[in-house]
Amino acid sequence: MSTIDEMPPSVENLASNFEFENLIAEISTRFINLRPEDVDSEIVNALRRVCEPLGIELAVLWQWSSLEPDVVVMPTHAYAKEGLQVPGPLHREQFPWYVQEMFAGRIIAVPSLEALPEAAAVDREACRIFGVKSTLCLPLAVGGESPVGALGLNTVGAERDWSDTVVRRLCLLTHILGNALARQRREQHLQASERRLAAGADIAGLAFYEIDFEHDAIYVGDRFRDLFGIPADRERGLSALSFWMEHLHPDDRSNVLRLREELHSGKSEQLNVEYRYLNPTQGELWIQHLAGVARRNAAGRTIQSFGVCRDITESKRAADALRDLSQRLIQAHEEERALLARELHDDITQRLAVLAIDVGSAELVAGDKSQADAMRSVRVGLVRISEDIHSLAYQLHPSVLEELGLVEALRAECERRVRQGRLELSMDLHAFSATIGKDAALCLFRVAQEALNNVARHAGTRTAQVTLREMDGGLLLAVHDDGVGFDAASPGKSRSLGLASMRERVRLANGTLDIETAPGQGTAIIAWVPAEGEVQ
Repeated sequence: MSTIDEMPPSVENLASNFEFENLIAEISTRFINLRPEDVDSEIVNALRRVCEPLGIELAVLWQWSSLEPDVVVMPTHAYAKEGLQVPGPLHREQFPWYVQEMFAGRIIAVPSLEALPEAAAVDREACRIFGVKSTLCLPLAVGGESPVGALGLNTVGAERDWSDTVVRRLCLLTHILGNALARQRREQHLQASERRLAAGADIAGLAFYEIDFEHDAIYVGDRFRDLFGIPADRERGLSALSFWMEHLHPDDRSNVLRLREELHSGKSEQLNVEYRYLNPTQGELWIQHLAGVARRNAAGRTIQSFGVCRDITESKRAADALRDLSQRLIQAHEEERALLARELHDDITQRLAVLAIDVGSAELVAGDKSQADAMRSVRVGLVRISEDIHSLAYQLHPSVLEELGLVEALRAECERRVRQGRLELSMDLHAFSATIGKDAALCLFRVAQEALNNVARHAGTRTAQVTLREMDGGLLLAVHDDGVGFDAASPGKSRSLGLASMRERVRLANGTLDIETAPGQGTAIIAWVPAEGEVQ
């Protein structure tokens, strides 16, 4: 049995402002907090509740079509008296005058088809085909914007007059329906965005969170809860935040909290950090954490923040394994170099020295001058070969680096190249007080060697400068030339391999390598490695 509120008002009652306003208010309240998927059925219900007592036999809510160019409007919602058929999509050539008026946002109210203007002759014939006797067409617009469609109200049994009172009241209904459709579109768009975001986050393995410091509340998703092992009893208020802080790795906690404070105090606008986290069940994890600020108070302090986190443990382990492999390969390479250098220095050069002495002795007892000259030429050649092998042994393994340190090793390397006559080098080598590990010192020496090789082979100049000085808690090495330079984005193959070797050595020493160059502008290779005990 229907309640009084559900019973449709009579035609006479609808003539009363009070009764109609009650109906409109009740219809309007039904759209409050309505789920997007329920809006369509509620619009159809609203059309029925208004049309039945007013004797309107066909009501169609039309909306502009953007998918089919030849279609002007599509029927999206309708009420039709039993036995009547709802028309399909309308084309411009069927109702050219109506379409023009709808796009212009003007109301059409005609009690009979004869009341249509001469410009609507085509439209009049189309109405007759559809069996329409009289029509009221109201623009469907929201907030003063251009119409997104129209509400067409028609009679098919008899003609009728559309009084100003009825038109005003039905305009109110159109406004309610327009607002409902606009809200539905916004919510559907938001839901679609959230679905795309959630899908993207799931693919990327991201964990979301949002913190409202003003109301001591934190929202964490399931992925965040699992990633950080937050128990159910720690999800109220800011307890989850405290739990996260408690489980930061002790060696990383101070740095993470410092960066977080800089974000919340306004010193920085974004947090981007990698750190270790002690998950209660999964053990130590590596986390990549990005955070930003949604709102700040008048003093610039954060009152609402958000962020995403990602488990990068496996990639960190893979990177560590690759780093370890690279380090062992370079170490094995250096050991092979050292072994070969010792063989050349202790064996080959000694044997050459013995040969040179024997040839010198033969020179002294030669029977004639031509034999003596020949012996002298052989002896000089042997000495030169011995010197070249000694130089090669030094390049393979600079013993002076271990014996006298990096400054003297670089000085000796530069002087050796000057003696060879291939380069003119200026040196600015400063003694330093920082403690540099053996691997870091060897790294800088090899970078200098490779950089000078590149100058000799590719720079198109014989002049270069080598600088070594203490800077920013470490040592800075720079090799600069005024040669032809190159495009750093596409260096030649041989140069590219040399640069890759430099980068890998510096990376393994926890340092940085910068290359400043451009075609015709010379080249500067700048390497920096930290002193022992410096935190990077």
